Amino acid sequence: MASGYVQLWEVIRRFDCGNYETKNILITETLLSIAPIPVASKPPVPATRRLRGSDMGRKVCIVGGATTPFDYGPTGLENVEKGAADCIKETQRDVPDFHMKDLDFMIYSHFSVHFGHQLAAEWIVHDHLGLCGMPHIRIENGGNTGGSALYGAALAIMSGHHDVVGIVGWETMDSVRQSQGSEFIAMASDVRYELMVGGIYPIYYASMANKWMKENGMKEEDIALISVKNKNNAMDNPKAQWYRNEHRYITVDDVMNSGLIAYPIKKYDCCVMSRGTAFMLVTSEEYAKKVAPDHYTVIDGIGLSSCTIRAGDRIGYPSWEKLYGKGYPDMTEFGACRKSAEDAYKMAGITDPKKEISFGEIHDAFSTSEAQIYKALGIANRDNIAKLIRDGETTMDGSIPMNPGGGLIGYGHPVGATGLMSSIEAHYQLSGLASKKHLSKKTTVENAKCGIVNSHAGTGTSISNFILRRP
Repeated sequence: MASGYVQLWEVIRRFDCGNYETKNILITETLLSIAPIPVASKPPVPATRRLRGSDMGRKVCIVGGATTPFDYGPTGLENVEKGAADCIKETQRDVPDFHMKDLDFMIYSHFSVHFGHQLAAEWIVHDHLGLCGMPHIRIENGGNTGGSALYGAALAIMSGHHDVVGIVGWETMDSVRQSQGSEFIAMASDVRYELMVGGIYPIYYASMANKWMKENGMKEEDIALISVKNKNNAMDNPKAQWYRNEHRYITVDDVMNSGLIAYPIKKYDCCVMSRGTAFMLVTSEEYAKKVAPDHYTVIDGIGLSSCTIRAGDRIGYPSWEKLYGKGYPDMTEFGACRKSAEDAYKMAGITDPKKEISFGEIHDAFSTSEAQIYKALGIANRDNIAKLIRDGETTMDGSIPMNPGGGLIGYGHPVGATGLMSSIEAHYQLSGLASKKHLSKKTTVENAKCGIVNSHAGTGTSISNFILRRP
């Protein structure tokens, strides 16, 4: 008989020329006409239940972590491997019984090779850390790179295949002009359609925000409160980019007068491009109890989900409407955030996030997106989202402080390090280190028992959520 493989080769040979889209249409049509290749019959494989969370039998813990100062421009931290080494040394000062020889797996979290002008930069970092022979991988997932790296580390521990996983994340966004940097970041949209018509992320988010604010009864001044909160929180954090640069407390008027980027987003509503590196130590509970019995954190729930690359393509999307009902998520809500949060909540046994979560470190690429995330996390809805913000519920004096470390707007956003920074800040709050790492106790969440970490990519294209708890 004529082999399916031979037919496939003939298809490729026949159409290996001409217009790209035409060629693919012709190949697809021809492949559909090929009969399936017969295979030898095999006995049915018994159905197995997919292991989830506690079914896998191992708790995942954060033992320690640190970042370099986040900044833009010459800082003395231009060498990524030195930044990684400095973060590891700080972690060792916090956890003296942790040694490099304990590591059995490394994950490198790095978004764009364009900024560093170096392919496989993780090889260089791995080599300079003296870890040759140890298995390592690089994870890249847009703005959710750091969160995805943590997700991968958690799976490695839960599987039982690894016990002590190190994660190093970084970005060197000051290696090019900011206009060039915006173009690099925009290459995480569809370059065939969006980038070529001048699309950059502030524009994408502004279009979503304009519609979302009208639908949820939000004013520009309400959104500005989020920027005020995060930048002012960053004034208590010496590694934060806002503290190291403009270094001042601000008001709503300062945000409103900071200059329009794309309506309704102002300059101070935006996170900043950054250079920075982070290291985090993720381990089994057995190891955590051995080296840091008094200040480790348990990752009690994890979730990772995805959505369309273009926000407009979410309108009427069948799988979302099947899950959440007709009209969701439209182009303004973050379905992947909602789904990944629900997965993390289920794993952690959380039924009322507003009451059970003490604080959050979430992905505030823009003030508007932080507000959108509040809804997706289930701590607010259309009827009360504006009141939640106006009443200061997410400030340090509120019921559920958000971004006490400063968030992306205050701390900075070196993409590969960002999700790790958020996780490290949450770990500091839960392990009692926040008041030591910050300048005072003003940004310490008193009696924090449970935190949520959110990492976000694209226009909500990939989003992860983690529930962290004191043991």
